[in-house]
Amino acid sequence: MFDLLKTALHRSPKPATLDESLVQWANERMLSHMGMVGGAYALGGRLLDRPFRAECLTSSRPYIAGMELMAKSDLGLTPEVNVILMNRELKRHFEADAQAHYADVTDTLQTTAKALPEEVRWLTLYRDAGWDGPPPAFWARYAVLTDTPEVARHWVDGDTVDMLMQWPLEVSPETPVLLMLTRGKNYLRMQGGQGGPGGQAGVAVHALDVFEHLSGRALQILDR
Repeated sequence: MFDLLKTALHRSPKPATLDESLVQWANERMLSHMGMVGGAYALGGRLLDRPFRAECLTSSRPYIAGMELMAKSDLGLTPEVNVILMNRELKRHFEADAQAHYADVTDTLQTTAKALPEEVRWLTLYRDAGWDGPPPAFWARYAVLTDTPEVARHWVDGDTVDMLMQWPLEVSPETPVLLMLTRGKNYLRMQGGQGGPGGQAGVAVHALDVFEHLSGRALQILDR
């Protein structure tokens, strides 16, 4: 019996060691960090003195393949603002989903439409905003959907634009990237970002830097 137990424990997968660059990022901000099986991990604590959690797990979203990096910070903001920043390739994916949804509803003559995914509803709820300042290459790569264009213009400042145009090589214009300021919280969803060999830990650190910067921008603009 004890031999069987030892064999089972020996065969159990061991949690991965978190990449050193992610450990350093977490330690510099006094965040907890934990590596998990299969390259997954979690970070948590207070970022900019607000509750924060980030996870990299196997994706459950159809538009993100492989591992998904997620982050959330409860900024405690009360103004009702919604700013959704995504790469344009992802926006085109959601537009195709919307067309397929409405075609399906029409073809089946349904009297009650199926519930639209939240990401697709954004296309009808918020306008695709743009403003002078960011270079054309930025607007070719990213879309900003919002019901508060003036807030969006200040939230996505020049430093944000620079960071979003300077990803590590592993992130292409087609890589799903989604940043959201909504319901008083800041969110990140993107493909990749797991630790381990290669450049994906660098992707995660850069993404978390962008997230932290945008959390700070939101607090500067709206926490009054």
